[in-house]
Amino acid sequence: MLILRRKAGEALHIGDDIRITVIAVDEGGARLAIEAPREIPVLREELVCAMDANRDAAKEESAPEALVKALFPKNKEPS
Repeated sequence: MLILRRKAGEALHIGDDIRITVIAVDEGGARLAIEAPREIPVLREELVCAMDANRDAAKEESAPEALVKALFPKNKEPS
């Protein structure tokens, strides 16, 4: 794993096709702009985890409750 420190306005490149620019930084986190070819999916980690949980649940034929727990951990179930 590579760990970098970047300031607002600075960027980094991944290969020839992907550029990540720091737009803003505040106490709550950083805003990033990601430029990548359309064929490369760019997803937030929580979406990837939800997709994996959904895929696993479908393979295992899990009960719907298991999928809800995977999608909404720590009692964050929808109201």
